[in-house]
Amino acid sequence: MPSRLPRNSRPLARLLLAIALGATACAAAAQGVALVPPITLLVPYPAGGPSDLTARTLAAPVARELGLDVIVDNIAGASGAIAVQKVLNAPADGRLVYQGSQSELIIPPLTMRTIKYRPTDMEIVHPTTITPLLLVVRSELPAGSLQDFVSLARQRSASQPLSYGSSGVGSLYHLVPEGMAKLIGARFNHIPYKGAVQLTQDLVGDRLDFAVLALTGTVLQALRAGQYKALANMSRYKPRDLAHLPSISDLEAFRTIDFSTNSAYFVKKGTPSAIRSQLNKAIGSALATPPVLQALEGDGRRLQRGLTLAESEAFYAAEIAKYERIVAQIGFQPLD
Repeated sequence: MPSRLPRNSRPLARLLLAIALGATACAAAAQGVALVPPITLLVPYPAGGPSDLTARTLAAPVARELGLDVIVDNIAGASGAIAVQKVLNAPADGRLVYQGSQSELIIPPLTMRTIKYRPTDMEIVHPTTITPLLLVVRSELPAGSLQDFVSLARQRSASQPLSYGSSGVGSLYHLVPEGMAKLIGARFNHIPYKGAVQLTQDLVGDRLDFAVLALTGTVLQALRAGQYKALANMSRYKPRDLAHLPSISDLEAFRTIDFSTNSAYFVKKGTPSAIRSQLNKAIGSALATPPVLQALEGDGRRLQRGLTLAESEAFYAAEIAKYERIVAQIGFQPLD
């Protein structure tokens, strides 16, 4: 068993630790590029939400790994586009690190003509969390299984299509149900909402037939209270609390469906690879620390740990291709 360091040797130990933490930065500097503090984790949503929790949970361990100051900045608005534009208007030096998902970086450029940036204008550094999505239905809907749901959807398609809610036209929660409808040859009635509160109220009040929802503690509590029913996980990954539910891809008609909300960190295209590698290693190491695991997995999310830069790039390319396919599949026309 290792012995404790003598008290008078602890300052030396701290000095050695600081030197070790700065080793990667020095290597980058030797190549003519280096991160300059402070590093900002840019969150495109207000403080207090799940995205903000992720950034604030990771900021301190990432700072320790880099040996540099890391701060969190919340810039909400325009479905994340304001924060994206701030990164794109800044130098490609890695000081602004954008925390985003397909909902901000991939889907808006595919569904809105007013969005001028492309998904490839940003380069991924490291994926962070996977938030499961669920197919939920109102408690009184006569469908106790995924097959029941499909049968009911086809039966009512012509006369009274099942209604579903989303956070807006062209959003992830609109595209996925429309893709489902195409696969089973049915028609749904889409009702866009301005916020989750009204959507949930209508679902609980039996005024809305179904929705695709991200798994949160609030959603889990509502399911346990019987306020609405979950029929399937929308991805092949099954969260611990809902492992009894089938994956939607278990049904042959939906075998190609595998959707979740996948968050990651990005920098502006053109950021030197040495800086991206430095950030990749720091974030990957931070994701493996026990406090981060406890805080984020305790909130129902799964962490993507230890991906190399090449693996991260492959992940992002696959995400872009996935949403290009679904937009083409449903024939979605970009909004003005």
